[in-house]
Amino acid sequence: MYRFVCLALCFLLWGLLGSCEKEFNPQSTFSGPQLVVEGYVTAGDAALPPYVILTRTTEYSSNFGFNDLGNLFVNDADVRITDGTDTVQLLEICASDLNILPEPLRQAALQAIGLPDIDLSITDLCIYVDLLSPLGFGLDIREGGQYDLVIETTEFGTTTATTTIPDQVEVDSMIYRNHPSYPENDSLVELFVFFKDPVGPNYYRTFTQRNNEAMYPSSTNGTRGSVTDDRIFEGRDFNFGITRGQNPNEAPDIETFGYFWRGDTITFRGCNIDYAHFRFWQTREYGSASQGPFSSYTRIESNIKGGLGVWGGYTGRNYTLIV
Repeated sequence: MYRFVCLALCFLLWGLLGSCEKEFNPQSTFSGPQLVVEGYVTAGDAALPPYVILTRTTEYSSNFGFNDLGNLFVNDADVRITDGTDTVQLLEICASDLNILPEPLRQAALQAIGLPDIDLSITDLCIYVDLLSPLGFGLDIREGGQYDLVIETTEFGTTTATTTIPDQVEVDSMIYRNHPSYPENDSLVELFVFFKDPVGPNYYRTFTQRNNEAMYPSSTNGTRGSVTDDRIFEGRDFNFGITRGQNPNEAPDIETFGYFWRGDTITFRGCNIDYAHFRFWQTREYGSASQGPFSSYTRIESNIKGGLGVWGGYTGRNYTLIV
């Protein structure tokens, strides 16, 4: 009798829950594609030729596969950068032609696209690159410079953005410390970076490289992403614990995530960026880290007028430490 009562209650509860549950189909607000810009101009040790990647948005609920990737890229655009005195037009380079680029730029572009290991012969991926300025024939790319981006396309009209390259804040020193569970775990170490923050608002983005692996965005301990401002250490001597950057397309190893190994050669890249560039990455990375059934919606901030994305300036220095 007890079992029959329990079964009856279970079926009743299932019926009540089933009658209340409705499939949720969000209303689409997609009114057509928008231009998405991701572009950078850099100075310092880590400088790359200025480049821009242009894609278009697609409806969230649409079917999308790898074979559709090439359709997202915007071709035949007129992309120009000016430093206030000189203007350069960027060259569009697609697919296998990316192999003619310097390897650091090629890898940076593929990482920005999100497919660093892709076979370029099977899809039509394109970037726009300024090959003149690094040779001294184009823009004056330097700390303190301002750079305006103008994009003309048949589909989207005129799109503009402005960024600056801030002054570099130098790192004073780097050290490594034993893993918190040392001596039980005597093979892993933590990286710490020491510097003095200048007076005035400063915004930082950090990257790390382990041995000959790719350079990935890292995070400063206590933050959710690769960027931070200086609100809590304004004008002071300060140090960060640096979480090792890892391939975002690979599942992290919980036991070793964020640490380096004894014997590693660590390359730390410290970059300064302006406020708009900082806000793009802060909101972008916060949104990625907050995914889940109880997360709140985060609108990614953009400095692109007439589109979405980011046009960002960097100044960066590379520092090396052998563990």
